[in-house]
Amino acid sequence: MALAAFPPPVVVYREEQNFDWRVYAFIAVAEGLLWFALFCSYVTGLNPAVRDNNASPQLAVGFLVGLVLPVTLVVGLLRMTTEVCPTDLRVWFGWIPTYRRIVPIGSIQKIEVVTYRPLADYGGWGIRLGRDGVRVLNARGNLGVRIDLVDGTKLLIGSQLPEELARALERAMQPGV
Repeated sequence: MALAAFPPPVVVYREEQNFDWRVYAFIAVAEGLLWFALFCSYVTGLNPAVRDNNASPQLAVGFLVGLVLPVTLVVGLLRMTTEVCPTDLRVWFGWIPTYRRIVPIGSIQKIEVVTYRPLADYGGWGIRLGRDGVRVLNARGNLGVRIDLVDGTKLLIGSQLPEELARALERAMQPGV
């Protein structure tokens, strides 16, 4: 009965973006090197804890850092989803959302499709804050929609389809839609 009281919002636009393959490759290589170092340390007996048969705390830490941390990073952050509903814009990161930004449509003052330089202007991809005070949410590429809010906040939402995102936001801003 409780589910019937809260119908799901109508999604006008939805875009899911994964980060560039090089990010996943970097994580895989770093994890492989970490596991290799742990293995070499264990097999060669260079580690005093291994020689004394007291390696279980180090192996537990190695397991946490070498497996749990990368999996948490990939599942928790390395995917960006953007949705436009009639009442709000929602952007979140992760297959299991760990960061979520919800912007009411009524608070949007201006929408502009832009091309930007992620590395030079904002230091890369992800959840960023630019020197110019713009909050950036991007996963890949150099295209996006810059949004000025009524309270003076500025957002840049990265998108592979920025024109479609801008059109969806403009339609949602029109009364009676």
